[in-house]
Amino acid sequence: MLDAIGIVNFEARNVEIKGLSQFRTIPAMSFLGRYRVIDFVLSNMVNSGIDHIKVMINDKPRSLIEHIGSGTEYNINPKHGYLQLLYPDTMAVSDAYFHDVYLMRENLRDFEKDHHKYIVISPSYMICCLDYQKVIEEHEKSGADITAVYANVKNADEAFTGCQSLTLDANGRVTDILPNLGNARKSAILMETYVLRRELFCSLLEQAPSISPLFSFVDILRSVVRGFDIRGYEYKGYLSCINSLEAYYEANMELIDHKRAEKLFKDGWPVYTKTNDSPPANYRKHASVKKCIVANGCEIDGELENCILGRGVVVEKGARIKNSLILPNTFVCEGADLNYVILDKHARVVEKKKLIGKEDKLIYIKRSDRV
Repeated sequence: MLDAIGIVNFEARNVEIKGLSQFRTIPAMSFLGRYRVIDFVLSNMVNSGIDHIKVMINDKPRSLIEHIGSGTEYNINPKHGYLQLLYPDTMAVSDAYFHDVYLMRENLRDFEKDHHKYIVISPSYMICCLDYQKVIEEHEKSGADITAVYANVKNADEAFTGCQSLTLDANGRVTDILPNLGNARKSAILMETYVLRRELFCSLLEQAPSISPLFSFVDILRSVVRGFDIRGYEYKGYLSCINSLEAYYEANMELIDHKRAEKLFKDGWPVYTKTNDSPPANYRKHASVKKCIVANGCEIDGELENCILGRGVVVEKGARIKNSLILPNTFVCEGADLNYVILDKHARVVEKKKLIGKEDKLIYIKRSDRV
């Protein structure tokens, strides 16, 4: 096991997925029909050998708590590891003061008393397949104070807007951290994943209020970047950032392609999630399914093309669904026609049978609505 504590960080306050965020936080959102967004970072940590994990919660905790439970679903043995939820004991003065550093400082004494050598921080809303053991090995080899993981992307003008990008010198040292404004196609996108010694982590938290009580962790790093040896670690695998409704849709839909999915789902690197004992999907007489991901418990008697269906979805005879993301336990009636639709959990399409969106103008149907 790695001599490290894993911290799963939450998204910033300005990150919101229209509609879906009303009912749950991003890490609790359904992904590919059978997972939740947080499953990927938790699985990466466990597969890397991190079995002491703290999940930070900022808002709407119910769905997330119900999903991750005690951590046993993620192959964490409670005899020598744990999955702990972090939340504030006292409320911040305002939303501007409530950020990741505030919550970390609320639990600072626990970090100070811990015996682990390293702190590994990673966000809940970036989907990737990252081996933290390799990051720690490179961190030790470089002798850096802090290692920041980044990915060189070629679509920074279309995706990753609102993320941070790194400026690195010839030796891989970080010289600046800047917002990605979408001005350039190529960029070194910061994955908001860091490795540093526990003592340094606690020291930064102690100094944080004197720098600015409104600064998040990345803001703190930006302010001290010239005073510490911060090195970049390049990640070269699959990466998507769930920070908008369009990004959420695209991240799901692009993984219907097996070649893309193979970059995320690798042999010997399982993605753990809360199990469900519902029966296999039932394809009835009139079912026609092309290029789809269909979870267990579904009943299909209509036409599907380029769709993702969560568990327990019912599609009646004569219904046609294309290019759509259908979340668990939804119902689509006979004769309905859906295209570029995100149908949230427990929603029912029974009255307005034609919902036609566009790739750049998705139609979102709220959770439990009857339309």
